[in-house]
Amino acid sequence: MSAARLSCDVAVVGAGPAGLAAARAAAEAGARVVCLDAFATPGGQYAMQPTQSESPFAATAPVALGRAAARAAGEAGAQILCGAEVFWGARVPGGFCLSVNHEGRALAVEAKALVVAAGAMERPLPFPGWTLPGVIGAGAAQRLLKTGTGALPGPGKAVLAGSGPFLLAVAQSFAKAGQRLDHVVEMQRPSPAAIATLFARHPGKLAEAARLGLDLRRSGAARHMGHMVTRALGSDRLEAVEIAPLSASGQPEMGRARVIEGVGTLAIGYGFQPVIDLTTALGAAHDFDAALGGWHCRADADGRATVPGLWAAGETLGIGGAVPAQLSGHIAGAGAARALGFSAPDVTGATQALRKARAFAAALARLYPPPQDLPVSLPEDELICRCEDVTAGDIAHAIAEGAHESFAVKTWTRAGMGPCQGRICGAAIAAALAQAGVPADRASYNRAHLPLRPVPLPLVRATLQAQTEMETRP
Repeated sequence: MSAARLSCDVAVVGAGPAGLAAARAAAEAGARVVCLDAFATPGGQYAMQPTQSESPFAATAPVALGRAAARAAGEAGAQILCGAEVFWGARVPGGFCLSVNHEGRALAVEAKALVVAAGAMERPLPFPGWTLPGVIGAGAAQRLLKTGTGALPGPGKAVLAGSGPFLLAVAQSFAKAGQRLDHVVEMQRPSPAAIATLFARHPGKLAEAARLGLDLRRSGAARHMGHMVTRALGSDRLEAVEIAPLSASGQPEMGRARVIEGVGTLAIGYGFQPVIDLTTALGAAHDFDAALGGWHCRADADGRATVPGLWAAGETLGIGGAVPAQLSGHIAGAGAARALGFSAPDVTGATQALRKARAFAAALARLYPPPQDLPVSLPEDELICRCEDVTAGDIAHAIAEGAHESFAVKTWTRAGMGPCQGRICGAAIAAALAQAGVPADRASYNRAHLPLRPVPLPLVRATLQAQTEMETRP
């Protein structure tokens, strides 16, 4: 097998709001642009495109925005390849080589400049029973509801839990899909004064917030503010959920815990974390900020990373939402094209708007701070790394013996060595280290290795052969 090849000036990884904006900006400047995305249609999580024309989401504003952004990027001349999963990236003379699984075929993309707009993923934090069938991420529930590709895990009550404003967006998706939502369990309880102050400073966000709140009330779901899920209960699958109120110190008051019976779906989310596997593989520097979702790619005001020719945009730079993502994508795409000698437009206005949008995101993160420790104590036999069957006890033992860095825990226990490469268990390992007194910035992050995603070996061999040829040609 040999890899098909594509050559371009600017490659963009990700076709969400940031990636599509970057692709359009670079293409409008005159650059040859290839935009790659693993999903079947462009749009990303925010502008996710439903697979059925009769979907209740088909006429929503985010879906329309995604279609318009993809159309504008295409009309500007960008080539958008969906079903194209980047599983490795390397620097080669004159730029970069991306190894891609394009609908089961090997593809090697050579680019002079690279914009990584890989988006974000959920930040799973384990709790007793979190591996039971029926327990899913809040973002996964939203994807099921929006795409129409499948029903929620099982019959019975639906519980939405965790922390952060994204829960409101998921509740709105339940309402739009006509799906039952019985309980919403939110860890935080922001004061009305703090909320009023936030929207007084950002009045343009008030209408959107009001719509989210109205849809939540219309759902009829019972709301449990200042509570958290302490256990998922069941034998072969989810049957019930235990919740408890939080004390002033943030600890669950187990003496006041209650059980919600007859639960078929628990959708739970503790925020998002930037997808940085490609930027770490390429050797870029990263910084830690809990308000930005943890470790994120370091870049200057133009989105330029610390590796020559590499740019970052959107949630890869830290969690902020669709508006900052789109603005940072425009800035990075224009900057990448300008660095190659193309005449890109001035982005001063976009830079100013980005600062304002990020200020709102930062203020929102202060109202809903993501938990850094494990939400509740775990029994020793609770699985943390499902790929490698590593338990909470295994990780606690490794930390007690001196594994005081994520990579050390990985080498000691194999947690993070499975197919997901630590994307699922990484946050839990960091939380366990934090609980043991190792701060996240010292614990560092899980380093990416080839392949970034599970992929057939013949595809790896074919794309690496193409990479070798690029590295060794005269």
